[in-house]
Amino acid sequence: MELTIIIDRIENNGLAVLEIEGVGGDFLWPVEFLPPDAHEGSVLRFSIDSDPDEEDRRRKKMRDLQRELLERSGRNSPAED
Repeated sequence: MELTIIIDRIENNGLAVLEIEGVGGDFLWPVEFLPPDAHEGSVLRFSIDSDPDEEDRRRKKMRDLQRELLERSGRNSPAED
C-alpha cells in the first residue's frame, strides 16, 4: 500500500505535522525521519508492506526465549503457534 502524505507544518519540537491525502486528520512524525530536503508543503510517498519473514523470525525468537526461561525454571516448553 502506498500513501500520499503532505507536510502541513514543522513544529519547533522536532516533529512534523503530516496529513494523509484524502483521509483527513493528521499525525506527528519525527523530522529526523523525513528526507533532508523535506519542507512544509512537501509531498511524500509512504509505502506500507507486511513482512511475514520478519514476523516469523520474531515469533521464533520469542518462543526460544520463553523456552529458555521455562527450562531454567524447570517447567514445560511453551505451546507452538
